[in-house]
Amino acid sequence: MNKPVRKAFSNSLYNKYDAPARNALVFHLEKQGHTIIKNEENFNVDVVSEKEGKTYFNEVEVKTAWRGDWNTNWKEIRLPERKQRLLDKHEGKGDLNFYIFRPDFKQAWLIRHTQLTQESLREAHGPYIKKGEQFFHIPFTEAELVTL
Repeated sequence: MNKPVRKAFSNSLYNKYDAPARNALVFHLEKQGHTIIKNEENFNVDVVSEKEGKTYFNEVEVKTAWRGDWNTNWKEIRLPERKQRLLDKHEGKGDLNFYIFRPDFKQAWLIRHTQLTQESLREAHGPYIKKGEQFFHIPFTEAELVTL
């Protein structure tokens, strides 16, 4: 089996966006009535919450190119193939949600784990994407826009 093609991890992007994205997500979830169970870096999901007896596993990303209103020329939201490990780990244990924030943390796209299918997984092309790198491609019209 071939090893997946993946862009190298960026410590600078992680250091810039991880804490603010987590904080924005916690703010949003608590506003929605969630109790935060876990909010620590453990190379698993970013935030675990609970609401009405149900567990939610929540992962954050920041789309650095997204400024202001969503550019409708961007027909889809892409999540890296490496998120498959979270799908595998949390299958059947609760809801797994992905939040893709814009850099000012005023809006995010909510994508549910059920939308990340093998059919939606394919190569993507772009200036910061390595040749052969796979992403889940989710039409933005099928995601939920969250305003904080």
